[in-house]
Amino acid sequence: MIQTFLRLCALALIATASFAAGKPASEGWKPLLDQDLSQFDVYLSYRGDQIMSVLKGTAPADLKPIGLNPPSQNIFSVVRKDGKPTLRITGEIYGCLVTKESFSDFHFRAKTKWGEKKWQPRLTESKDSGILYHSRGDFGVEYWKSWALSQEFQVIEHGLGEYWRQATSAFDIRVGPKEPSPDKSPDAPKWNPKAPWLAFEGPNNHALAGSDEDQPGQWNTLELVCFEDDCVHIVNGKVVMALANSRYQDGDKYLPLTSGKLQIQSEAAEVFFQELEIRPIAAMPAGYAGYFQSAEK
Repeated sequence: MIQTFLRLCALALIATASFAAGKPASEGWKPLLDQDLSQFDVYLSYRGDQIMSVLKGTAPADLKPIGLNPPSQNIFSVVRKDGKPTLRITGEIYGCLVTKESFSDFHFRAKTKWGEKKWQPRLTESKDSGILYHSRGDFGVEYWKSWALSQEFQVIEHGLGEYWRQATSAFDIRVGPKEPSPDKSPDAPKWNPKAPWLAFEGPNNHALAGSDEDQPGQWNTLELVCFEDDCVHIVNGKVVMALANSRYQDGDKYLPLTSGKLQIQSEAAEVFFQELEIRPIAAMPAGYAGYFQSAEK
């Protein structure tokens, strides 16, 4: 009896260590959200009414990003909403909630719902946030000077599951012709599982979701499945994009980008998240593997 108990304890420790390193260990879901946000760090860059001056190079010389884990920050907090513990992001300051752990070969899921508030510089634009994955390196290296190198699962009104490059990240995506974006972004190609593969590198930085699965005023379920260098974006149970050959540019070469932290964006809109959880996977699920059969490796 004692030997059996000790063996089970040892296996549990191995499983925990393996998952922390991004390796398949268990089919169990790991909750990421608690009252103290103990599994996350916070990075904040600039207030929404300041950030455009930073991008344009007109900000005062002494204006610096707020930085990592500022004391008494209230941009990210845990509240009760619809009877459940809920992550509230005010959006007033650009930045992110970032996991302390890195993950690879995983299935992540969460529910999201928009709040009421918007801030400069997006007062007349769609409410916006995002889940950044395979994140690594310094913050503030991409266009908005607020996030780390990563891939983006876009969270935006009527564009849930879109893709944006962050810094030098890249993917291959099957897309059709350019179509109007749901917000004020330039037109972008739309995911089509029957279309040719296109490399999203350099100026190709934005792909639209295959369909609009947003349910306004309701909780939307977001799922992200990544195995090796392939990923799938899923919204309310429907695949809206499959992305192959995750990589990033390092100097004059591209390197695989298959693991990293998760960032949840604060981007000028109030937004709520519930039931954030993640589990390791040992293979791309059979229901999604077919999206990648013709991708060149």
